[in-house]
Amino acid sequence: MKDKRDENYYRSYLEHNTVSRRGLFRGLLSGANKSLKESSQNTVKPSVPRPPYAVDEGVFLELCQSCDKCSSVCTQHIIEMVDNRPQLNLDYNHCTYCGECKSVCGSGALSDQNRMINLRPQFTSSCNNKLSGGCEVCADACPQKAIVIEPRKLPKVDTSLCDGCGLCRSACFIGAVQMAFVMP
Repeated sequence: MKDKRDENYYRSYLEHNTVSRRGLFRGLLSGANKSLKESSQNTVKPSVPRPPYAVDEGVFLELCQSCDKCSSVCTQHIIEMVDNRPQLNLDYNHCTYCGECKSVCGSGALSDQNRMINLRPQFTSSCNNKLSGGCEVCADACPQKAIVIEPRKLPKVDTSLCDGCGLCRSACFIGAVQMAFVMP
């Protein structure tokens, strides 16, 4: 069966179904905006604290080769391998941001662009400052000056200044500082 649509058919079709330039661009851009919204909703959020200098979680999981070099070179021994991926454990020490882990990472999973650690200090009710006042050990130890002390209250953390190094936790001699994982 031969198609009987000729030039007149297509001309009349286009006269009734025209698309303006504005409509064309609106259609193209709405598709681009939709894909941007979908891609921002599909980003992978970390579920554990990663070493300093770690790239975004989705990229990190793709790039990290689980070679264990970052863990073995860490001078503070805070990077440990869990499920063949490096993660931080600040229970017994703090991060000095020495950069050794970044320097041995050949995959690009650790880079200069992100120095933050997704851990923030939380203070327990056994804090000396809350119980008796006058203790400023954690605030004095903080290199970022992110901890604010008020007499006889729990210390407060300025999260915009805190980089999650854990030095406040190491300095607290009664163990009233716990490092909690926060989503970026």
